[in-house]
Amino acid sequence: MLSRAVTGLQASGKAGIVTGRRNISHTQARLAKILLSDATDKICAEQFKARGHDVDSKPGLSKEELKQIIGQYDGLVVRSATKVTKDILAAATNLKVVGRAGTGVDNIDTPAATMQGVLVVNTPGGNTISTAELTFTHMLALSRNIPQAVASLKAGKWERSKYTGTELTGKTLAVIGLGRIGREVARWGRAFGMTTIGFDPIVSAAAARSAGIEPVPLDELWAKADFITLHTPLTKDTRYLINADTLKKCKKGVRIINCARGGIIDEKALLEALESGHVGGASLDVYETEPPGEAERPLINHPRIVSTPHLGANTKDAQVRVAKDIAIQLSDILEQKDFVGVVNAPNIDFARKSQLIPYIQLAEKIGSLQAQLIGSGKIKRINVTMQGKDVAVSEMSDSIKIAVLKGTLSHLLDQDVNFLNAGPLASDMGLSVNSMLVERQDTQFSNTIKVDFEMDGFLNFSRSISGTVFGGSELRIFEIDGFKTDIPPTGSVVFFNNLDRPGALKAIANVLSKNHCNISHFSLGRQTKAGKALGAITLDEPVPQNVLEEIGVLPDISNCSQVQLLDMPDKVFRIHQKSTPAYVAGDARPHVRPEHPQFSSGPTKKRPGYSYSALGTDCLGRSHRSKIGKAKLKLAIDESKRLLQLPEDYRLGIVPASDTGAYEMAMWSMLGERPVDIFYWESFGKGWFTDAVSHLGLRDSVGVHEYSADYGLLPDMTKYNPKHDTLFTYNGTTSGARIKDADWIADDREGLTFNDATSAAFAMPMAWPKLDVTTYSWQKVLGGEGGHGVIILSPRAVERLERYKPKWPLPKIFRMTKKGKLDEALFEGSTINTPSMLCVEDYLDALAWADTVGGLEGLVARSVKNYKVVEKFVEENAWISFLVKDPSIRSTTSVCLELDLSKEQVKAFTSLLEKEGVALDIGSYRDAPPGLRLWCGATVDSEDLEALMPWLSWAYAEVTKK
Repeated sequence: MLSRAVTGLQASGKAGIVTGRRNISHTQARLAKILLSDATDKICAEQFKARGHDVDSKPGLSKEELKQIIGQYDGLVVRSATKVTKDILAAATNLKVVGRAGTGVDNIDTPAATMQGVLVVNTPGGNTISTAELTFTHMLALSRNIPQAVASLKAGKWERSKYTGTELTGKTLAVIGLGRIGREVARWGRAFGMTTIGFDPIVSAAAARSAGIEPVPLDELWAKADFITLHTPLTKDTRYLINADTLKKCKKGVRIINCARGGIIDEKALLEALESGHVGGASLDVYETEPPGEAERPLINHPRIVSTPHLGANTKDAQVRVAKDIAIQLSDILEQKDFVGVVNAPNIDFARKSQLIPYIQLAEKIGSLQAQLIGSGKIKRINVTMQGKDVAVSEMSDSIKIAVLKGTLSHLLDQDVNFLNAGPLASDMGLSVNSMLVERQDTQFSNTIKVDFEMDGFLNFSRSISGTVFGGSELRIFEIDGFKTDIPPTGSVVFFNNLDRPGALKAIANVLSKNHCNISHFSLGRQTKAGKALGAITLDEPVPQNVLEEIGVLPDISNCSQVQLLDMPDKVFRIHQKSTPAYVAGDARPHVRPEHPQFSSGPTKKRPGYSYSALGTDCLGRSHRSKIGKAKLKLAIDESKRLLQLPEDYRLGIVPASDTGAYEMAMWSMLGERPVDIFYWESFGKGWFTDAVSHLGLRDSVGVHEYSADYGLLPDMTKYNPKHDTLFTYNGTTSGARIKDADWIADDREGLTFNDATSAAFAMPMAWPKLDVTTYSWQKVLGGEGGHGVIILSPRAVERLERYKPKWPLPKIFRMTKKGKLDEALFEGSTINTPSMLCVEDYLDALAWADTVGGLEGLVARSVKNYKVVEKFVEENAWISFLVKDPSIRSTTSVCLELDLSKEQVKAFTSLLEKEGVALDIGSYRDAPPGLRLWCGATVDSEDLEALMPWLSWAYAEVTKK
C-alpha cells in the first residue's frame, strides 16, 4: 500500500516502499522514471539525474498523448500548462507523486490523486518573492499611472495633469488570500504606510494578526478597501469572487490587482465598473483565457488598466528556484528521506524527523485491532488520546489520527486504504475522529496512544485499547478495556475470554498442539482474582477456522476470535472475519464520554466553540490608557451593564485583583461608619468576616455581628438589621448554598448591602434595588481569565463614598474618589492598575456569546437546565446526595455533592474520573466536606453533564469493590 511510501514504514526486515502498485527499494529508487510535462529550467532534470533517476522532458503534450504514456512513470512534474485530471490519474498506474513547480495546485485534481494514493507536492516558497514583487510593482504602476504616462511620453506628449495619481500612504490595502505571497505583499504595504486588512477562509485570525493583518469578513472588506489584491487559487468558491455584486459593495474609486489566477475576477463585470467610474483602475497579470483573445481586448486596452502577460513567477531567479526545489522534493520522497511540500497528507515529515514512526505504526495496529474486535454495530466516534511529552505534540496529531483510520478502515472496507485516502473515506462515512494531547503521563510508560471506539447498535458499548513503544521500536498493547496485557501487535493473534481458574489455558494449549499450531507469545490479563480474564495468543501462522471453533467450545472459554496484525493484512481473511463478527467482552465503563471534561468551579469552562485565535489583538501591546485601550474597557463595562440589566443609575467598573480585590476595595473604602452584620456559610464569606474583625478592627470600633452556618446551610437571615451595613455571599461557590431571594433586605434600609456575587452574576436573577455593592469575577460564570474583577455601585453606595472617609489609609488601588467626589473615570474605562488587555478581549468574547444564547435569560436557563441533569441523577442514586438539603437554596452553578464514601475513597473516585479524562478538577473545596463540586454554569453544555453521570456510577462501583 502507499502507506509505506507515505510514512516510510517498512515491512519487518524488508527495505523498500510497498505501494501496491510498484515496490521501489532503496536501490530501485535510482531507477524511478520522472516525466517533465511542462517547460522547466534545465536544473530540474539535472537534479533528478544526479540522484540516479531517469528523466523524460516532453513539454507540450496533448491530453491524449499524456494519457497514453503516463503509466510508465513514477513521478510527474508540471507547471501551470498541464492539467492533471482524474482520467489522467486513472491512467497513471505507477504514479507515486506529482509535483507542481510553483505554488498553486488548482491544475491538479488533488482529491482524485488522494483517493488513488498519489502524493501532491508543491514548492510554496519558490516564487513567493517574484510574485509579491510583481504585485507591488502593479500596485505602484496603477496608483501612479506609470504605463499610460510612459506610452504618452513616448508618443511625444506631455500630459502631467492627465496622469495625476494617488499615494499608497494612508490607504487601506485589502489582501484576499493570506498565504506566503499575500502576507509578503501586506508586509510591504505596511512599510508604505498602508493599513492592511485581509480575508482567508483557512488562515486563523491569530495567524493573520501575527502577520500584521487585521482579519475582516468579506462584506466588511469590500467597503473598507482602497486597494484590493488577490492571492488565492482558482476554485469553485473563488471563481468570480469579484463580480458585479461585490464590486457594488466596494468604495467608489477602488483599485484592484490580480497576479494570482484568471477567473477570480468576472472580467465583464470589471469592464462595466471601469466604464462607469466605480472602479478607479485595475492591474492584471492573469486572465480567464490565456492568451487573451479579441473578446478580452476592450478590457486589456482600457485606459485605466495595467496589463502584463502572466509574469508572476517569470523571473530567472524564481524559475531556477522552483525547478531545483521540486526535483529535490520528489527525489527525497521516492528515496524515503523527507516529505517536504506534501499538500494532501498529514505532517509525516515531522514524524520521521522526530523518530516517532513507531508510534504511527502503533496507531495503525491499534486501529486494525479495534476494527477486528468490535464485531457488529456501527462506529459512532473514535477518540484518540496521545499521552507523553514526545507523542503529545500538535504536529503528530493528524498523522496519528490518519494511521488509526487507515488501520480501522482497512478491515471495514473492500478497497485499498492508504494514508492519503483514509481521511476522505472516513469523512464520506460520516466517521469522526477526536484527538486529545496530554503531556502529563499517568501510566508507567513515557509515551502512549489510547484509542477508544464509541459504538451504536444493540451492544451499545465502547472499547478502549492502549499501546506504547519500548526501546524505540518494540510495539506493545498494554491494556484492552481495563485488562492489563503485554501483546506485541504482529502476526496472527487469537483472543478469548476465560474464567480465571486452573485448566482453561492448558486446554487451549492442548488443542493448538494437537493441530500443530505453534505459539510464539502469550498474554493473560485479569481484573479480579477468579473473575473474567482476557487471553491473547500470538502464533506463527493463522489458526484454521475449525481449530478456532474447537477452542471456542471449551469449558470456561468465550468470545474466541482471531485477528490478523501483519503489515499487509490478507484480504480473504479479512472478508472471512466480517462474516463471523467477534467481540471480546470489556469492562463496565460507559460508552459515551463528555466532549468537554472541564467541570471546575473556577476558573470555569470556556464558552462552547471558544477559540483564543478568534480574540481581537488590535489593543495588545498598547497602553490601557490609549484611545483604543479605554474604548475596549468602556465596551466591556457597557456590555456588562446591558446584559446584567443594571438600573441606569448604577455604576460598573473594572478593578484589580479579581473578585477578592473588588470586595476588599469596597470594604476598605466604605465600612466603619456603622455596625456591620456579616452572614457567612462558606470559605469566602468567612474570609470577609476575618478581614472585618482582624484587619479593619471593626468589632472594637463600630461592632461586628457574626451570623454563620455550616456548609450546606444558611444562617438566620431574619437577624438582618436595616440600620447596619450587611455583608453576605449571594451564591456560595464552595458550599453550593445561595440566598433564595433578597426579600429579607429592607427597601428603606440605612446601611449598605455588600454582596459577593462571583458565581451568581450572569447565572441568577439579581434583585438590584436591594444590592448596594456587588462584586464578581470574570473567571466564574462566563469562563473568563483572571486578573481583574468587577465592582457595581448603587447610588446609595456612591453617596457613602463621597460623604464618608474611613479612619485607615487606603492603598492607591482601592481609591474610588477624587477631591471628595466619585472618580467617574474609573467607571468609564480608566481602570486602576494595568489590566490584561488579552483578558479584556476574552471577556468581550464571552459577553458577545451571551447574546447568542438569549442574553441574561438564556444564561440563567442554561444553568438551570444543567442543574436539573444533576438533580435527576441524584434522585435516582442513593449513594450520592446534595450537600445542600433544601432545594430552594441550592446553587445552580456550583453544585456541591456528598458521596457515601470515605475521604480516601472520594479522592480515589475523582482521580479515576480524571485519569479517564471525563471530569477534571471536581473535588470539593479544600475546607468543605469531602465530596464533589460540579460547575453547572451557562458555559457548560448539558450534553456533557448527561454523559458524565454514568461515569459517576462507574467510579463509585470501582472504588467500592471489595
